[in-house]
Amino acid sequence: MPTGTTASSARVVAADALTELEKTEDYADEVLSKYLGSSHLRGSDRALAADLYWGTIRWRGRLDSILTPVFHGDYRRADPVARILLRMGAYQLYGQDRIPDHAAVSQTVELAIQRLGKKAGGLTNAILRRLARERERWNTPPEGADDLARLSFIYSMPRWIVRELVERFGQEEAERALDVANHRPPISVFLMDENGAEEFERELDANEVKWEHSPFLEGYYRLHAPSFPVIQPWLDEGKITVQDESAGLATALLDPSPGESVLDLCAAPGGKTLATWRKMGGTGTITAVDVEASRLQRLRENLERVGAQNVTVIESDATKFPAGQFDRVIVDVPCSATGLLRKQPDLRWRRKSHHVGLQHALQHEILDHAADLVKPGGVLVYSTCSILPSENIEIVQAFLKNHPEFLREDARGFLPESVVGEHGDLETYTHIHETDGAFAARLRRMSH
Repeated sequence: MPTGTTASSARVVAADALTELEKTEDYADEVLSKYLGSSHLRGSDRALAADLYWGTIRWRGRLDSILTPVFHGDYRRADPVARILLRMGAYQLYGQDRIPDHAAVSQTVELAIQRLGKKAGGLTNAILRRLARERERWNTPPEGADDLARLSFIYSMPRWIVRELVERFGQEEAERALDVANHRPPISVFLMDENGAEEFERELDANEVKWEHSPFLEGYYRLHAPSFPVIQPWLDEGKITVQDESAGLATALLDPSPGESVLDLCAAPGGKTLATWRKMGGTGTITAVDVEASRLQRLRENLERVGAQNVTVIESDATKFPAGQFDRVIVDVPCSATGLLRKQPDLRWRRKSHHVGLQHALQHEILDHAADLVKPGGVLVYSTCSILPSENIEIVQAFLKNHPEFLREDARGFLPESVVGEHGDLETYTHIHETDGAFAARLRRMSH
């Protein structure tokens, strides 16, 4: 790995993006995209910036655990930029095998001097040199750590998430799930027009992009990095859309027919809206509702990109959307996002255990309101990107108890058996299905 100015500018981009991420509610991929887009980085330098960014986020818990005892003072109260640079430096020492230690140290020190002054540079130098000498720290959990703390350290995951996974799967399988959450995900895309499959596959092969068909859905592909430069023109022209297969499976469970009226009640940034539009062959009407104006802007851009004309976009709270009745309604409710630990590693640090309980009331409220918007004989799909029963099966069971006019329909009629859980709903897990973790239940409103 070259250690001249270009590598340094890759570090600058990563450090700037990480600093911004701490101050914003934006998604980590959006923040990185913005900084890469305004940089002049290409090829391996661009890949280095992305690796430093994602690696530092993913391993933040373990890095902080190692840095805390060697920091001169209270690490938790240190300048946020100093912490970011130390994490980045330590990640290069421990998590990056292509960067020589001297380069990891010297270039992080240079950045610290630029950002925080000479004194901070000296402190950074002393700490990183010590970590380079004491490499055993990377694999040594804190003294006196119990099982949860040990797993939390090894897999760089908050204790509450480790506890949830152990309760959900048992320790052995939970460890598999934690391990997979730290792997780099493939990019999942679907073709807007399946007639373009041959041309798309030729393009991927010609550019040596490793790819495979989705085992669950027609027209969906898993692409292995680096593939963005190759697929960007296809995205720009509206020929493909990035969407995880789990979201495509929720749309398949909704099973909209051409000519119907469909409501997507928590729609932004629009992946399910586009998959629904594609499934309906551009016919019928789709109403896409979301409460966040900035995310609706992305939805509008996505619709424009593929030329979808028959979609109405409305900014509204999902619990207060004006009455009206639709053939099909899908609600992808706000949740813990525990199914996205691999794809969005920043969420593990942003979500707190108390958020889960707080959202249950909102999940019930949105689902109850959505029920009023379904025509007799129509279909309601409740979906999440969570793997926690309290946000999934338990919400649906409570809903069915309070809404005798709805019946649950078995997902096996619409989806491959391998993604259907024991209760007959869509259930995917990253460590089993190689998709995001997700849940969806299909509920039919009876005609009378």
